[in-house]
Amino acid sequence: MGLGAAAWRRVRGLKRAPMKRPAGALRSACVLMLALASVCAFVSVFVADAQDTPPSGPVVIIDTHAHLIRNRRGNASATAAQALPLMEAYKVERMIVLPPPFPPGHRGAYGREELAPVARDNPNRLAFVAGGESLNPMIHAVAPENVTPKHVQRLQQEAASIVAAGAVGFGELTAEHFSSGRGGHPYESTRPDHPMLLALVDVAAKSSMPVDLHMEAVPRDMDMPERMRGRGENPERLKENISGFERLLAHNRGARIVWAHAGWDLTGERTVALMRSLLEKHPNLFMSIKLDPRGPYATAPLAPDGTLRPDWAALLSAFPDRFVIGSDQFLDEGAERLALARKLVDALPPSVARLVASENARRIYRLDVKPR
Repeated sequence: MGLGAAAWRRVRGLKRAPMKRPAGALRSACVLMLALASVCAFVSVFVADAQDTPPSGPVVIIDTHAHLIRNRRGNASATAAQALPLMEAYKVERMIVLPPPFPPGHRGAYGREELAPVARDNPNRLAFVAGGESLNPMIHAVAPENVTPKHVQRLQQEAASIVAAGAVGFGELTAEHFSSGRGGHPYESTRPDHPMLLALVDVAAKSSMPVDLHMEAVPRDMDMPERMRGRGENPERLKENISGFERLLAHNRGARIVWAHAGWDLTGERTVALMRSLLEKHPNLFMSIKLDPRGPYATAPLAPDGTLRPDWAALLSAFPDRFVIGSDQFLDEGAERLALARKLVDALPPSVARLVASENARRIYRLDVKPR
């Protein structure tokens, strides 16, 4: 039924009539609109974060620093077979295995010859780094002031053999390694800017392969920490090594140096502040993160309740492309460090977690590049 002419005039008159709102009602409407806008913004952030979270579960890990066996007495092939189920359990997509930094004449040394076949047998799960059994003893066998061209030539030849064998890096090398008093590993120390280390980083730059370096942080001459005294051949005093480390980093900016064991240091001096300072100054410096249930805990990234410490959160947010996971797990002895690596990755914001857990490792170690 249609409206009569008079009724239409009344309706049109109502539409044309100005609407008067009390000032208080207008303010209330504005407040309501702002509140709705805030809710929408919150929901947008929430949805974006949810979309940033991988739908398939935990972020996968590429562990860049693990040891199949502690010494030559172990069976690398058998341990590799045992490691694969552990990798599945902790969502480790790939693992880079390497020898420890053996000193000259160590009877348990192993490396390229033992690890290359294991990596070839498991090309999608395992890769290897070598030199801890050969390059490291060469470097520590000669004092920096006594290095000759023949020493450098021998090192270059061995490095070339490592490249030819299909390794993805050189290591584990050391400039400062404490003896834990177990495992038969003695104290080792040399200048981080040892001429043979400088020669090696030149080879590393040319080969586009990183150098994995173990070095306790000693920012000044200092006493050996109390907890490490009386273990093995650890000395009473330590010499400052950060300035030499910076000279190593500056020697060839084309060389990628991975400073192992961030979050686990035996001097207590590898602080977030020190790492931040070095990362700011040296674009070719990268770090692998390690946690150990036995500690030390003072500089660890996780608090006792398992949450990420604020200073570490800020560091990883500032340098998300400079860190990788390096559990330092000896796979013939358990999986406790691997379990903590998983816990750390799960505590990271998703976008940072993917970089630290796997994407940085692919880039730094060129894992998507076919072996030479």
